[in-house]
Amino acid sequence: MPGSHHPAVAPAAGAMPTARMAVVCLALLLEGMSSSSINVQVSAISLDLRIDGTALQLVASAFLVAYAGLLPVAGRLVDAWSRRTVFLIGVALFGVGCLLCAAALSAPMLIAGRIVQGAGAALSAPAALALITAGLDEGPARNKAVALYGAMGAVGFSLGLVLPGAVVAWWGWRWSFVVFVPVVLLVLLATWSIQASKPVRRSGIDPVGAVVVTLVLVLAMHAVGGIGSSTGLLIALEAAAVLVGVAWLSRRPGGAGFPAEVVRSPRVRAACLGLAAVFAGVVASMYVLSLGLGTGYGHSGLVVGLLILPQPLFFSGLAGLGARLVTIARPTAVFACGSLLLVASLGYLALMSPSLPIAVRVLPAMAGIGAALALCFPAASIAAVDAAPPELRGTTAGLLTTAQNVGGAVGLAVVTASAVVPAVSKETQLAPGMYVSAAAVLLGVAIAGLLAAAGRRAAVTA
Repeated sequence: MPGSHHPAVAPAAGAMPTARMAVVCLALLLEGMSSSSINVQVSAISLDLRIDGTALQLVASAFLVAYAGLLPVAGRLVDAWSRRTVFLIGVALFGVGCLLCAAALSAPMLIAGRIVQGAGAALSAPAALALITAGLDEGPARNKAVALYGAMGAVGFSLGLVLPGAVVAWWGWRWSFVVFVPVVLLVLLATWSIQASKPVRRSGIDPVGAVVVTLVLVLAMHAVGGIGSSTGLLIALEAAAVLVGVAWLSRRPGGAGFPAEVVRSPRVRAACLGLAAVFAGVVASMYVLSLGLGTGYGHSGLVVGLLILPQPLFFSGLAGLGARLVTIARPTAVFACGSLLLVASLGYLALMSPSLPIAVRVLPAMAGIGAALALCFPAASIAAVDAAPPELRGTTAGLLTTAQNVGGAVGLAVVTASAVVPAVSKETQLAPGMYVSAAAVLLGVAIAGLLAAAGRRAAVTA
């Protein structure tokens, strides 16, 4: 019987119990919180350290940029080394970054701390997905594990607006970074004894490529976000440096860290681009919304978090349904439905009259965004994982998370450049930011659809 031979294939990486999966995915909870908590921390940080403009944008996006830029190396490490070791190092590094942020006395110090947080997240995220899917064949069980992985990140994203918001109000922004540390210690203690299989494939590690990718992303985000505020010469120099970096990276084998069999897959590329577009819209809209509610309407960080709470509730509650729908229907169909629901939710938020109660304006939109993510995330993740060789799931997870975080950073840069981010000195308008966010989703998903269609045509004619 096939089942009787499975332990011989992966003797040390059998299917993980659900409770242990949940503990591993707590790392995604922390990273989700770190991604979103900056929205309720940024006003207090700006006043205390006197940061504004592009520097403030870099504080907000440094975590995402480091996360995305270092994932090529992180994904290869997951496939080449012990997944357990990479996971534990990543979680510990994330905790160190939290302490550095709490002790920061200037913008560069704070940005450095956020980069260390992002580096830790880059290691632990693909390792977590590889750990929880080990020993699971394609089908409902693995889809359920992927859904849990995504739901933890979503819950963390909105919890990061509630818990740190309350801590900022009661004890100050520095303690809102320290609050992550006990959870880091809990995850380390609870996962120390995880058993993981030995690496199936020894992949080459490219730290130089990872550093260049990160620098290219930092320059690109600074250039895009500085449109309208930076000088033309500075933007031109940054654009030239980005082009040189991209040209250099394009000449390196394996996409500067990702093996060719993953990078060249049309299904993987389409899934990554679609996920990037979705998170560009979500991260940008949440940034605009949280700053608008805080600076324009005077709501505390805790109130802002409570208003956004339906998003993770609907995400976590419906992620299992999204995974089951992917099992029944094609991932592209499920992803398309989720994308349309996301755009509709952003449109609702933009079109509702400012005279209506804030709960009527925000709560239904947040529920719609959460339901949309519950469809899009499992669909994109499952499509990409199914298209990759089993021994490269960690690398594929790294590529997916890279796309997700690059999309989020691009979304922040685009709304900053579009001058739609609410500020204390200006009249608060949420609609322009929602329109820009929705446009980013539509454009990216449309391109992803064309790429996926071209891949299917090529497969038919081959």
